[in-house]
Amino acid sequence: MIVTVDGRRIELADGATVLDAVNRLGIPLPQLCKDPDRAPLGACRTCLVHVEGQRGTPAACHLPARDGMVVDTQHPEVVRVRSTVLDLTLSMLTPAGERAGDRDGFGQLGVAAARHGRLEPSWAALHAYEEDASKSFFVLDRDACILCGRCAVACDDVQQIGAIALLGRNHATKVGVFGDGSMASSVCTSCGQCVATCPTGALRPKDTPGKIARAVETTCPYCGVGCGIELKVRDDGRLAIMADDVPANHSSLGMLCVKGRFATGFVHARDRVTRPMVKRDGRWHEVGWDEALDAAAEGLARHHGHFGALASAKATNEDGYLVQKFCRVVMATNDVDHCTRLCHSPSVEAMLASMGSGATSNSYQDYEEAGCLMVVGADASANHPVIAVRLRRAVSRGARLVVVNPKGIELCEQADLWIAQRPGTDVALFNAMARVIVDEGLADERFIRERTEGFHAWRGALETYTLDYAERVTGVPARDIAQAARWYAQPPFSSSCLIWGMGITQHVNGIHNAHALLNLSLVAGQMGRPGSGISPLRGQNNVQGCGDAGCIPTNLPGYQHYVDDTLARFEQAWGVRPPGRTGRVVTEMVEGCLTGATRAMYVVGENPLLSEPDLHHAEKALDQLDFLVVQDLFLHETAERAHVFLPAAAFAEKEGTFTNSERRVQRVRAAVPPPGEARPDWWITAELAKRVARRLALDVGRQFDYAGSAEIFDEMARLTPFLAGLSHARLDREGGLQWPCPTSDHPGTRYLYAESFPRGRARFIPARQIETAAELPDADYPFVLNTGRLLYHWHGGTLTRRVQGLLELAPRLEIAIHPSDARRLGVDEGGELRVESRRGELTGYARVTEAVKPGAIFVPFVKLGESAANFLTNAAFDPSSKIPEYKVCAVRITRA
Repeated sequence: MIVTVDGRRIELADGATVLDAVNRLGIPLPQLCKDPDRAPLGACRTCLVHVEGQRGTPAACHLPARDGMVVDTQHPEVVRVRSTVLDLTLSMLTPAGERAGDRDGFGQLGVAAARHGRLEPSWAALHAYEEDASKSFFVLDRDACILCGRCAVACDDVQQIGAIALLGRNHATKVGVFGDGSMASSVCTSCGQCVATCPTGALRPKDTPGKIARAVETTCPYCGVGCGIELKVRDDGRLAIMADDVPANHSSLGMLCVKGRFATGFVHARDRVTRPMVKRDGRWHEVGWDEALDAAAEGLARHHGHFGALASAKATNEDGYLVQKFCRVVMATNDVDHCTRLCHSPSVEAMLASMGSGATSNSYQDYEEAGCLMVVGADASANHPVIAVRLRRAVSRGARLVVVNPKGIELCEQADLWIAQRPGTDVALFNAMARVIVDEGLADERFIRERTEGFHAWRGALETYTLDYAERVTGVPARDIAQAARWYAQPPFSSSCLIWGMGITQHVNGIHNAHALLNLSLVAGQMGRPGSGISPLRGQNNVQGCGDAGCIPTNLPGYQHYVDDTLARFEQAWGVRPPGRTGRVVTEMVEGCLTGATRAMYVVGENPLLSEPDLHHAEKALDQLDFLVVQDLFLHETAERAHVFLPAAAFAEKEGTFTNSERRVQRVRAAVPPPGEARPDWWITAELAKRVARRLALDVGRQFDYAGSAEIFDEMARLTPFLAGLSHARLDREGGLQWPCPTSDHPGTRYLYAESFPRGRARFIPARQIETAAELPDADYPFVLNTGRLLYHWHGGTLTRRVQGLLELAPRLEIAIHPSDARRLGVDEGGELRVESRRGELTGYARVTEAVKPGAIFVPFVKLGESAANFLTNAAFDPSSKIPEYKVCAVRITRA
């Protein structure tokens, strides 16, 4: 249809509004209650227009466009009425007075009022409120609030949190929280969605206003969700405290959590290392790049054959690709790994064995379309907050939610069923569910017959896993186990998604736990169609991509095996044949420091002396190294022990790509230049590789000469079939795309296994309930320790401890303890506790809660003060995937 606005014609699709036409034409029209990315609210009445042949002054946001409609935004009558509305709206506000520097002229309202000649209100405001500055990153200034409702919609409908609302009636109406308390007293998670949408600055960041010189769209550097963020660069060259969301990003849909919104400022941390350093006589000395790279190359070349590398899941795909290429081409070793070993290696290995692919099979979109969501060992609200929003949306649409977690988490409040099994009993639980599905005729027999193998042998292995047995082992009522199985196999509509986290994998039985989950999905046929699938939620922002790029000892890039034809293809591309046998995983490299098998290490963007279990043991091991090169942003716990430190560029300072948990490859773009002499990781690794090669008399030709990260990606894509259709240029044009994307015209793949599996038929692999844990409570250590992450910090906190606002939100280490245990110990909320294991100890503060069971405690991974959970954790590992058992160990607790 054709609509004319202010004499300009525009074609609109059916269902469009007049405001759509106005905005597409770029005509300035006030729309104070309309978020550009949300449905109209119709509350402010400032988008008034005149329509030829129609009486009155309708609001454009709710006026359906009609073919032939003639609209005038500047008709004298509509301008008069609109001006009066703006005057009345402006009169709701109290001038800033002494706080004038904190506001920006009432934002959109100030601009619209000035355009209509309303510089001062005609009436005095009826209220004067105290500013609520109780949140770390933003303020609530009700004197600048026009009650448009955008913030309440952002909190309730978009983020599904419901912390703020319009309180009171008539002239007493105001924005507030439950009980009319401070913002800090509410369930607000500081996601900033309300701040981003506020049109007047009533909700605004705390940083000093500055002119924004430019905005750059990139990808969040924290968790594996892969949210789109828009970094705002101030005219002084620093990032604004608040990043904007990117509604066009298919993974985040315009949502962010507190870290993505407010925690990118670590790039400006005062202790950022910006010059290369070499350690001499126990002291650091700043040097130039040539000297530092030569020193690093000399030390690594000297220990050729006794070397290992740790790549970074926080760096880009291009960075990781060059680290593994350096290891295989120059150092002639497959001893390269990254943090997947410590989080989802059992998931990856089990999926490769059962399906032939080690990645999430579905998309976040499928969570919202599912009829049943089973979330196992994952606290999405803390670890993947934007995923948690999608799960809450699904529940609001009628989906069943089953939470399987020994610890009470936020999602339990929305769950239809919470299963709190004993730690380490997951196989018994899921095998019993699978047996219910088989025994009650709920199995997808056609899927099993046509698309799987090994079913009958697996079925026989279920014989002992009765509901009664599972109840005895897990402590979960048999009726709950059966109900969960029925809902998963036959959801009320659509299909079912199985979503899990490190509560499944970080066990000595991790590989069996993962196989038990995969078998459950296979017997129910819950994959290969919309609303179904299997989802190991990836932790780091690029842990998926780091594995895809080949930073694992078991496979070449693209998870390709060490077979002759593949090795020959890489030899043709690289000029050197990669080693043909599996390398060592990171836990084996660390142990090798004690035996002499590892004499030198190259650690890029990781901090093993915070992430390894049993930190005292890890410290002892790394102290035995003859040579350690660390490449990072900060002189963290591991870097302090290095011999050479190479300063790297942060995510906001370089070009590249990240791959998120739903296999979506997305662009990372430089917003600011690297500080000082810091350089992109790929450049550092390439320069290091060339120098080491010369010392080893190895001719690598131009293998490490690259014009930029785009060229590196192109090489990786040529060698990795599922990335072959992608490039930086295409991602810039189309946005993020999901692999497999084998050709340049392929649209990407929303979900895997629609018709086949990479290995042909999916395979049932029996899972056994072996020991529940390597170390269980006893008389000396009577409590069970569980670990995990916090919303307000990322893992060990190397980045987030350098963001002041996050430290204000979570300043000290809290130990979750059950009220009955707290009473027995004589400790109240906030009381100081000492926790000891057979390996170490820490101190923290009691958080008395029924989220943990009696006899169990929860300690987050983040290091606050001198305390970190990994001083306590057990280095015992799953014999197959080599993942340490972070989730269970025995501890004792005393008052500190």
